[in-house]
Amino acid sequence: MILLVYGDDAFRVKERSREFVEKFAEKFDPTRMNIDEFVFAKKDDVNVARIAEAVAASPFLSAKRMVRVDGIFSTVTTKPDAEPWIAVLERVPESTILVLVDASSKEKVEKTELWKRVSAMKEVHNYPLPALSGSELQAWIMNRAKARGAVMVPAVVTALVDRVGNDSWRLETEIGKLAAYAGDAPISEDMIRVLVSSEYREDIFALMDAMSADRASFALKKLHEERVAGADEFPLFGMLMRQIRLLLQVRSLCDESPNVGKQDVANALGLHPFVAQKVLGEARRRSFERMKEWHGLASDLDFAMKRGLAPDVAVDRLVAAMLDAK
Repeated sequence: MILLVYGDDAFRVKERSREFVEKFAEKFDPTRMNIDEFVFAKKDDVNVARIAEAVAASPFLSAKRMVRVDGIFSTVTTKPDAEPWIAVLERVPESTILVLVDASSKEKVEKTELWKRVSAMKEVHNYPLPALSGSELQAWIMNRAKARGAVMVPAVVTALVDRVGNDSWRLETEIGKLAAYAGDAPISEDMIRVLVSSEYREDIFALMDAMSADRASFALKKLHEERVAGADEFPLFGMLMRQIRLLLQVRSLCDESPNVGKQDVANALGLHPFVAQKVLGEARRRSFERMKEWHGLASDLDFAMKRGLAPDVAVDRLVAAMLDAK
């Protein structure tokens, strides 16, 4: 039997593969003498002969043995590299449970020759774990909080995601911290504001999400909050300018290919999938010409700051332009 566990949600990939190991130990081998684990960080780490020997070995005082191989799809990427592995995987004995693990995106893994060949074999089970979003992410967070004896309502979950994004590694850490702090009380938005620092500096996405006429008051409120919290005007201006540039780049990708998705944006611009998803949604709501006007103004203001313009004035003028409905 071969189990394929992969996806860009690295926390859940590791957790699921560890669950398989722990369940195997509980059912077949409490001594763990029949469990072999290998981790590949780079191509030079790959030793097909060593893995083949572990896979083919007979169980010792047990009905089954397990071999877990981490990083295989990231290191075995070409057809010539895949061939020796195919020869090994076609001969996995019934007594061996082989777990192939990789914290790479579903799209990347499923393009590899190794995955295509292996997934077509008998007794192969796929467990793709892409990064969570939307209602799935919300349910996952609420379940993780519940497992720690804490309560989080949807509005509080949204506040946490706004600060952390969908990084499940960090979400798990922050949920544990919030649950310990809350005790018997429900986790609140105030707790998140106090205990959880923003993953995206100056909470730029909360501000950018509000950059439309019907949410102008909220955008100005977020800008005020950042200033009260001590945000430096120069980095704040820089992040606004960077966001405009990202929007222009993503809008260009959308114009070239109307069906472009968040993973395409992430790959093209080297962004985290969560960031790519947020910027893609913003770019689709804006006109290219309008964003070019913002970029031109930002460049002029940047030059003016070098000549003595106060940075808070530059930020105010740029935000005002971006909130202008005309």
